[in-house]
Amino acid sequence: MRNFEIGILPESTCFSFSPNTEAKEIFLYPTMCGHYFCTAEYYIKRKHFPRLLLVYVCSGTLYLELSEKKYQASDGQILLFDCTQPHHYYATDALEFYFLHFDGAQAHELCRYINRTSGLVIDGPNNEKVHDELRDLIQFYEDNNSESVMASSGRIYRVLTLLDNPVMSPQLQKHGDAINEAVRYIRSNVGKKITLHELAELCGLSDYYFSHIFKDITGLSPSNFITYSRIDQAKSLLSSTSLTLPQIAKQVGYANSSNLIVQFTDRVGCTPQEFRVQHQGDEWS
Repeated sequence: MRNFEIGILPESTCFSFSPNTEAKEIFLYPTMCGHYFCTAEYYIKRKHFPRLLLVYVCSGTLYLELSEKKYQASDGQILLFDCTQPHHYYATDALEFYFLHFDGAQAHELCRYINRTSGLVIDGPNNEKVHDELRDLIQFYEDNNSESVMASSGRIYRVLTLLDNPVMSPQLQKHGDAINEAVRYIRSNVGKKITLHELAELCGLSDYYFSHIFKDITGLSPSNFITYSRIDQAKSLLSSTSLTLPQIAKQVGYANSSNLIVQFTDRVGCTPQEFRVQHQGDEWS
């Protein structure tokens, strides 16, 4: 698809996608990607857009205003940010870039994690590989190819993995192993009551400091991480067993199925029963 918006030159290319329900629930998925050649008139300003944006700047400078802060990315640099926040990005001269709008299961949490560990403007050792991945993606669609939702999701994960080049402070580096141990403990004990103090004690840190370090490294507070771990385990049980909802609730640490339904629906966007029907094709009693 050719795009002729103001500031975007005719030689630019853009592709849009409409993900199916399954893609939205369990995969990362692209919603738009392209290769833009822009003039100084290029200008996007939004209060909200429900996607994430990854940009690789080939030449020129892309300016970004986000959360009352200003950023800029030039030749060979990458921008990754959450468009659900008010944002404004623009060019002041000739600009060429590849871009990918994407979303999906825990996509926003992954974005926050990468922003915390690698920055919003990324100038890492794998930037050229990201360029190659985006270039190949655009060429793939220009050649009228298609692929499965899993393969498409794999492309996005591959790119995000290349961006995972943490630039941690000495404090974060010092406690990285301890936080990884806490993560393993949470995932192994989702059926039990897990307290902040218990996790902090496991890491040899105060409750406050553990909570701060944990969020800096994982992108989620300990309580949110525990909840998402329980929901992930519930998804697995719903799709692979015939356990009743009260049985699943007990196995993933909820006192009753009502609590599970509330947390699951809030984070997944459908009830556990709806998720089971969609992923097993048959509703269990």
